[in-house]
Amino acid sequence: MPTTQATAIDHNNPWYILGAGAMGCLWAAYLTLAGFPAVLITRTKRNGSNIQLTKNGHSQSITVKQITVSEVQQSALNIKQLLVTTKAQQTLPALTDIKPNIDKQATLLILQNGMASKDIAKLLPSQQLITGITTDGAYRTSELTVVHAGEGETLIGDRHIIQYLPKQFLSIKYCDDIDSRQWQKLAINCAINGLTVIYQCRNGELLDNEKAMARIQLLCDEITTVMQALAIDIQNPLFEQTVHTLNITANNFSSMYQDCKQQQTTEIDFINGYLCNEAKRLNISCPENQRVLASIKQIEQSYA
Repeated sequence: MPTTQATAIDHNNPWYILGAGAMGCLWAAYLTLAGFPAVLITRTKRNGSNIQLTKNGHSQSITVKQITVSEVQQSALNIKQLLVTTKAQQTLPALTDIKPNIDKQATLLILQNGMASKDIAKLLPSQQLITGITTDGAYRTSELTVVHAGEGETLIGDRHIIQYLPKQFLSIKYCDDIDSRQWQKLAINCAINGLTVIYQCRNGELLDNEKAMARIQLLCDEITTVMQALAIDIQNPLFEQTVHTLNITANNFSSMYQDCKQQQTTEIDFINGYLCNEAKRLNISCPENQRVLASIKQIEQSYA
């Protein structure tokens, strides 16, 4: 989603962070450490205001301001800078809840899995939307305890905004082709996340599972066919990219695995589901992606 206007960022305005999961807590902590005002928007009141951040076995407690959605709604708060780290399936409902408090000229940085960002422009047509993608791995062990499990890279589709982000703590770089990179991130998620749920494992454990790796090859072949039909640049063979990602995130639990463990709805409709919808539109068969999609939907239905 390319930027079409000058980025209106003010160091004195706080970054409000919508989505208080692992990635939201991680960014709230690092923004605060970097000296940028940050406020975490939570669904419900949390017990305490300190985020416990662990990285490489070292833990530190960081005080981060917090506000609940209902407190935002009841206030005259005017949000000018919003970082969106909600799950894809929760994004539009969450933004709708606080839409009256989002400035008409606000800057939104969308940092999440899946393709929900494509629908946000319809809800917020006058705001500036900037897409970001990240390969950082993080998971929570409690509401306010987050582990930075894997150091990755965050690509941002706007050059100017990077100076207002915690680049001394995270690898943050400008990307002039963010849409293609977003598709590549989607492809990797399609190949990995659902299988970590199906085989109940960390990312790296898939490498030692012969059946899982055969399925990854099938998934990658199907995804590559769809991306080629859409004329999306694939820099390296997708299977090789996936194996590389599995190696560098070997100790991570995928976000989808974490959602299923907590019996929550996953992002599957915005990952393999999105891929399958694009394939259907292009009249391309993707049976392995359909199988993964169906398996995760069946697991979600078993919660009740």
